[in-house]
Amino acid sequence: MMDTKSKESERGRLITRYALTTSPLYEPVHAYLAPLNLPPPSAEMEEEAHRTFEHLKTSVTNRMTKDSGLREALNTIAALPQGSVSDTYLAAFEVIRQPDSDFTRTYVSVLYARALQHLGRHVERDRSTFLATAQRLFEDSRATLAGTLAHLEALHPDFVGHLVLEAEARRAENPFFRKRLERASELFDRYSDGEPDWLGSKAQPPTVMGVENLGSSAALPAYMAMAMTLHA
Repeated sequence: MMDTKSKESERGRLITRYALTTSPLYEPVHAYLAPLNLPPPSAEMEEEAHRTFEHLKTSVTNRMTKDSGLREALNTIAALPQGSVSDTYLAAFEVIRQPDSDFTRTYVSVLYARALQHLGRHVERDRSTFLATAQRLFEDSRATLAGTLAHLEALHPDFVGHLVLEAEARRAENPFFRKRLERASELFDRYSDGEPDWLGSKAQPPTVMGVENLGSSAALPAYMAMAMTLHA
């Protein structure tokens, strides 16, 4: 039987969980997370999607040196998660978080898992054609960026906070979802120069992925994953 403290903890977790499902944000967040509810693809397919993302990252890095508009757009994207996570969501995250979890880790893992899922569909069809199309978009990125930024800036202020909470809840409930996030986290860690430095004992907004870290090895792929998957 659970002791009083355990019962109170479980009650708090359930209240937080049910509150998420009654929010108007539940539907758009569910639409974003739904593809991750199913069994993950093979490890080989995930590796191929990761390699494709690395190729795109190289293209973006090269383009940034020539395109001030791209750098400005990435700065805008970088600021979005920092300014939109309220103390209420950070406190709620503490109620449902898993022992090995962190707010920013969950945020990054979800974005990268969705990016891998998105790329995996294209890679499975025709990787070379997809990369050629993506390259053309980078060469003439202004219109594409304008549309992406307009959509991101129009997101509900609590979208990022709700997204991370819902993902953390599903991680505890759905083994397929958990496996996808764990694998995405492992692959994303390859972008870090050393040990990931965003983990902490208390929920924090994802400031490590902020504007001041635009040039860091882990920040750019996080912005790219956000732009790639949070679009109209």
